[in-house]
Amino acid sequence: MIKIDISKAIPKRLGPYLLGIIPGTIFELSLALGDPSLAHKMIDRAMQVYDFKPYVLLILFGTTCLLVGQVFYLVSWFAEMLVTYVYGAVSKLVRITFGSDWLYRLFGKLQGIPPKRNIFIRALSRVVRWGREKRFPFHIRPILQCQRMAANQLLNRRYGINPSKELSQNAELEWQVWLAVLGKLPPEFRAAALSMRTILGCGLAELAALYISPLLRNRYFITICAVFIAAWCIQSASYALRRHEPARRNITLLASLLVEMEEAEVVTAKGTSTYPKETSLLIDGEGEEG
Repeated sequence: MIKIDISKAIPKRLGPYLLGIIPGTIFELSLALGDPSLAHKMIDRAMQVYDFKPYVLLILFGTTCLLVGQVFYLVSWFAEMLVTYVYGAVSKLVRITFGSDWLYRLFGKLQGIPPKRNIFIRALSRVVRWGREKRFPFHIRPILQCQRMAANQLLNRRYGINPSKELSQNAELEWQVWLAVLGKLPPEFRAAALSMRTILGCGLAELAALYISPLLRNRYFITICAVFIAAWCIQSASYALRRHEPARRNITLLASLLVEMEEAEVVTAKGTSTYPKETSLLIDGEGEEG
């Protein structure tokens, strides 16, 4: 019996790097269906280089879809980073303006004693309260308590580390470091991020096809483009909220801690690692000697 291990022949986590083929395929099929003459010209130009067989042309089509689509996929990734950065910058600007101490003190002076009740004071009170809640999110204290409980159990069971439990500034800084490195993002969150980039890549691919082929400029194709881009806008807003809103960010961190704790429990119970099993191929030999 011959045993051949093919687990290392297939690169792990290759899927996300191949997602660019989806917007690339949409781009080339849109051009081919919208302007068949352009598709014939491209095929004739390829045949002038060499008399390719049909299956070779199909391989070339898939390769070009991957290369062109990867450009759209990377652009969508940059757009996602830009939206997240802008949202974070706006959140920080709110904290240093509406949630600042100088505005809080100024509001106290303007309000006076006894407090004034005019429209300007009431409006300024709402703005200051909103800004202070963004700067000091007291409502997430139960979430932070659950985080520390989960992180404490994870450090003890998986790594054999006993974190500091005293109430001091150094202990608080230590907990911030532990919470920054612990946790494994749930698979659904990672899938949502990949699908968000793919959806925007498809929308950008259709916009590029609209620019190249005037025959595609009809209300049906434009509606499809708008749906892709609107779906990305909704997903990117949700992703930015998850990254910068205190409640959502800390709930996501708590979920990642629970995922890593679950894997640690599996390791402890089975006494084995959580790495995927090897994929092997068995070949039985015929004609054994008697």
